[in-house]
Amino acid sequence: MKNLLGALVLFLAFTVNANAQETFKKLDEKVEAKKNLVALLEVVTIDENLSLALIGLFEYKFSRLNENLSADSKIELANIIEAKLRATFTETQMKSIENKKGLLKKLTN
Repeated sequence: MKNLLGALVLFLAFTVNANAQETFKKLDEKVEAKKNLVALLEVVTIDENLSLALIGLFEYKFSRLNENLSADSKIELANIIEAKLRATFTETQMKSIENKKGLLKKLTN
């Protein structure tokens, strides 16, 4: 009886531990995308059409991050977002973004 009870306790402990490792915090894509856009607007001025496109890009980023990506996939996603930002903005605008400490990392990661 003691062995059966001990086995049951161990089984439950491992099950709870395995479930805890699988959970992660999902972000609200729309809210986080707007936060990114607001941070970007503090540095550069953009028109409404570009704002809508960037909201879509940032929502895509957060929807992918909600998929619990591997570390390599997160790096690849950050590189893709950075490439799209570099293609969108002028060199002067990109320098402004890069000069604001931590902004480019916030926008890409």
